[in-house]
Amino acid sequence: MQTLIKNAEVYAPSYQGKQDVLVAGGKIIAIEASINGDQLYGDVNIINGEGKYLTPGFIDTHQHFIGGGGEGGFSTRTPELVLSDQTLNGVTTALGLLGTDHLSRHVETLFAKTMGFRDEGLSAYMITGSYFLPSPTITGGVMSDIAYIEPVVGVKLAVSDHRGPYITDEKVRDLTAEVRNAALVSNKAGIITVHTGAGKAGLSQILKVVEETDYHAGIFVPTHINRADVWEQAVQLAKLGSVIDGTALSDDMMQRTGAISCAKATQISIELGFENNFTFSSDAGGSLPKWNQERTKVLSMGVGKPNNLLIEVKRGMNELGLTLDQMLKPITVNASKQLGLSDFKGEIKTGFDADMLLIDKEAMTIDYTWCKGKLMVEAGVATVKGMFEG
Repeated sequence: MQTLIKNAEVYAPSYQGKQDVLVAGGKIIAIEASINGDQLYGDVNIINGEGKYLTPGFIDTHQHFIGGGGEGGFSTRTPELVLSDQTLNGVTTALGLLGTDHLSRHVETLFAKTMGFRDEGLSAYMITGSYFLPSPTITGGVMSDIAYIEPVVGVKLAVSDHRGPYITDEKVRDLTAEVRNAALVSNKAGIITVHTGAGKAGLSQILKVVEETDYHAGIFVPTHINRADVWEQAVQLAKLGSVIDGTALSDDMMQRTGAISCAKATQISIELGFENNFTFSSDAGGSLPKWNQERTKVLSMGVGKPNNLLIEVKRGMNELGLTLDQMLKPITVNASKQLGLSDFKGEIKTGFDADMLLIDKEAMTIDYTWCKGKLMVEAGVATVKGMFEG
């Protein structure tokens, strides 16, 4: 079955004007000013895109597929994500990782969930490891996980966080060497997602490694960096070549943590000239703990949600006067670059995967979601659900 979307305003994510887009075999096969569906061979599903934006699907580079949390005891373990959590909120590609808890959560389970999402139609990837070194792995080593397990594109590490390790510079360098070598051998992105805690050192250790070694800053993806305590260090890394990642938070969480919105961070990235090296992600499934003043006890717990991506897009447009293409860039082309997927994801482009959204121009709601050409959401309702969603 072919799909022809007519008369939508195409943001690829750059603005392309009104275009007709033809999809077949999971790929975008034509983008033209006018495509006559009657002249196409075979069955064609024609969608009227009048009054809608056609955009790439969102690429969410930081999610906890199997849940996270646990900082306040076993009852504070957050639940797994399900397929419609993603598609109803415009996410067509996602990266899964572990959180604080790698005792009751395991990379093997994360792999199984990643493959399960793929079975259901989502483009899912993962990173191995956790906050700690030595990293928990599937094969027994970070290098072999990255090289031999197809969906694995890197490893996780925590710095400056009381929930994680304080490791030596030498260990960081050793891990970087492993990731770099495995990435070369397997032709993958080879990233170290750096969970950036609120500790005193911030990202100084990562900056030191970049400054004192021959490893390129692009290996490091510091995340949760839209906070006042680490923002300036993150900007330094972005200017050196890192793709830095903000976390889309609720207004309450921003107020409590002193974070700026991801929309504001996007604006600053444009003003300071590193707009190609900034992404934002939802931390979906991850815990959002409220600590006591001494940060020794969790008082309450929230959970990250994928809907925060669209909230930030709308915030940037409505409150800061940014354009749709400016707000889409961090969660489409920049995110695909971060994950090493730039050859086939993140753009409305001939030959690329047909990961697409139709967004109502007035309401800014997601009306349609396609994952590799498969219709997942129609008229705002999930047409495909996960196995146990009911």
